Parts: sequence; structure tokens; C-alpha cells
Amino acid sequence: MRDRERALAAGLPAASLCFGDLGDPAVERTLVAAAAGVDAVVHLAAELKGWTSTAYAGVNVGGTERLLRAVAAAAPRAHFVLVSSLAAAGPSVDGTGSAAAPAAARPVSAYGESKRAAELCVVAAGLRWTIVRPPVVYGQGDGATRLLFRQALAPVALVPRRPSPLSVIHVDDVARALQLVLERRPVGAVLPLDGRERTDTHAFVRAIAAACGRRARLLPVPLALAGFGAWASDAWAALRRSASYFSRDKVRELRAAGWVADPAAAQAVLGFAAAVPLAQGLAEVARAEGFARGVTSATA
Repeated sequence: MRDRERALAAGLPAASLCFGDLGDPAVERTLVAAAAGVDAVVHLAAELKGWTSTAYAGVNVGGTERLLRAVAAAAPRAHFVLVSSLAAAGPSVDGTGSAAAPAAARPVSAYGESKRAAELCVVAAGLRWTIVRPPVVYGQGDGATRLLFRQALAPVALVPRRPSPLSVIHVDDVARALQLVLERRPVGAVLPLDGRERTDTHAFVRAIAAACGRRARLLPVPLALAGFGAWASDAWAALRRSASYFSRDKVRELRAAGWVADPAAAQAVLGFAAAVPLAQGLAEVARAEGFARGVTSATA
């Protein structure tokens, strides 16, 4: 963990915590101590925001390499689970290629390439490993999810001109899939995750608004206009030295024909199928975060 106070406030026992930042080369000694005696590692940490093509590498690649070295030194028989991303595999309208080996994956964004590079590090490390590739993950307590809700509830919600197919999954389903990975420990498996039902870039915004008791007002815009807005966002982020979720890299992903995961591998290897219906999951977030009409959340 990086933030001691946040960790303790979440109820995590102090004796079980190690503090450090995977982006810091000096963290390796801490990682070796953390890995000592463990028999499984679930690597969830990632950099999700950046205004340059190299902004993701420090944590997503360098941090993964540091963690792998620590595990190899302190717990070489541990099972290493990398939570990667569908972005590492590349776009798909039907799930084709979503389970491709890292060497054969074709990401279209710098973020996706950084996650693919992390996968390649895992494959080369000589440990027992499983790679899990979630699509868009949503749930309460998540900044990116809150941003999606704010966009859907804006007076006008900007969307791409043409809807593209999309896999989304509730965080509870991701947690259950990871539990199954730890129980079964499939070695050398690349497992895309899919939600209970698929949606698209327009329908997802409508579903978010509906979960809040609202009706979304969609305004389709050319991606060229989105690209200009992303350029401005990146310029502002560079001045502030603080990245935004919306960037030119994100627009590269928006240009793709679709982001769909094939659930077959996770079903065959883990017996996993997502259980949370989209409407139910979004309604839970709306209530918990205070977006639903007439509902006030203590955590909003």
C-alpha cells in the first residue's frame, strides 16, 4: 500500500501491510519482505492515467519487473496472478483474440502496450503464472466509475458517433474470478473475463442514467473532436503534472471497432461465468455513491 491512513481506515490489519510504491526502484527490499513465505501473489497495481506514451511504463512494466524479481527471490514456488486488461489483447467485436498469448496480442494504446509488456515479463520470469484480462470494470469506490456516472448524468453526454460493442464487468465478479484462480491455479492460462451481458458505448451510458432514475441525453460527436479535447486535456495534465482519465491514449481505444471479451477460456478453466446483471450492478453503484434520485450516501 502507498497510503497508510487509507489502508487502516479501510479496516486492513496493520500487521499484514507493507508500504511502498511499485513505481519507485527503491521498493524492491520492501517487496522481498512482503513476498517472503507467500504461496500466491495477485498483482493488481497499475497506472491507469497518463499524458505521454511512456507514462504507464514506470508502474505497469517496471513495477511488475520489480515484483517478479522479489517473488522469484523470496517465494520462487508461489503462483503469480497478473490482473492485466483487455486493452493488452487489442480490440475485438466478438471476443476473437481476447485470449491471445501476450506475444501475439495487438494493443492499440500505450496503456494496452504497457499491460502487454507486463504480461511478457510474467511469461519470462520462470514462475507459475496465470494472466487475467478484465474488460471495463465498474463498482463503488472507484474514481473511473464515478466519472462514467457523472458523464452519463451531464446535461449532454458526449458519445462516439457510432456505438461499438463493449464488455463490462462488476468488480464483485472480478473478485470471484480471482478467487477461482487461487483455488485452481491454472499454469500458463490467459483468461479474458466477460460480464453477464454485453452492451455498447451508447447503451452503457443509457443504462448508467437509468440506474440513477434519469434519462441520458446523448450527443454523438466525431472522434476528431474528441481527439482535440483529449489533446487539451493532456496539455493541462502536463502543466499540472496530474493525469486525467481522458487522454489521447483513451481516444485511440475509442477509435477501435469494439472491446469484447470471449468468456470461453474462463468458463472452461475456472468454471467461471459472471453473475451480476448490468442493471443490478449499476443500481448498486448509484445507491452507494449517491447518484440515485432521492438517495444520499454517507460515502458520496
